[in-house]
Amino acid sequence: MKKIERQEQTVLRALREKNTLALAQVMELLDVSESTVRRLFVRLEERGVAIRRHGGIQLLRENHTVDYLYEKVAGQSVQQKEQIARYAAQCVESGDVLYVDSGTTMACFCSALAERLYLGQLGDLTVFTNSLVNLEILSPHVTVTLIGGEYRGNRRDFSGYLAEKMLDGLHFSKCFLGADGFHSKYGFTATDFSTAHLNELVLNSTDRSYVVIDSSKFSVASVVCYSRGDTVYAVITDKMPPKPIVEQLAELDIRLLLC
Repeated sequence: MKKIERQEQTVLRALREKNTLALAQVMELLDVSESTVRRLFVRLEERGVAIRRHGGIQLLRENHTVDYLYEKVAGQSVQQKEQIARYAAQCVESGDVLYVDSGTTMACFCSALAERLYLGQLGDLTVFTNSLVNLEILSPHVTVTLIGGEYRGNRRDFSGYLAEKMLDGLHFSKCFLGADGFHSKYGFTATDFSTAHLNELVLNSTDRSYVVIDSSKFSVASVVCYSRGDTVYAVITDKMPPKPIVEQLAELDIRLLLC
């Protein structure tokens, strides 16, 4: 067995025990450099056995889902999320009909939107969301329609058949979606099929769609693609992505908005 294959097998064994590994853990496990570990992560992802996450890697199990816990993710990249959210909230205009995705970045967006509503900077908004968190944040300031369905406690949102049926016949002037990664090969990705399908439906019913994503998620692929980019109007992020990503967004005619 070649050295590279031995390294991959060693990491896979560790992943099967722990499910996720940080970059530093693998560097110590294999006694190799950071660049070597990153190349190894890419190979495992290309094989379809693991998925890269910010600062590490996660095992891709047979049901092709990635563990997600709202409370855990809420504490990650907080400053970036708040900066992006404030910028995104400025893209909303009075009279808009909005769909707002679930997730921690979107919760920050709703807080920034609530502040604008409180200050009287916006009026006559119509808001739809599948997130219980977003409902709690916005409902004191504007009427919110909750897209119902099957409740997912780990995400604090709703999804599934009933949620998708509720979108039938709806049309939005703008939507604001999160993403668990943007990859040059796989596009905008989510951690599960239900979220991805819901986002696909929303994108197809929206005049102007924004993906709100912090810079740590560029060149990262999660489990399932919800858009190759043709249905996305703009990406809002906190700093300039790598040059290949910038060039690809330009080719797709996606505006890059830096907060």
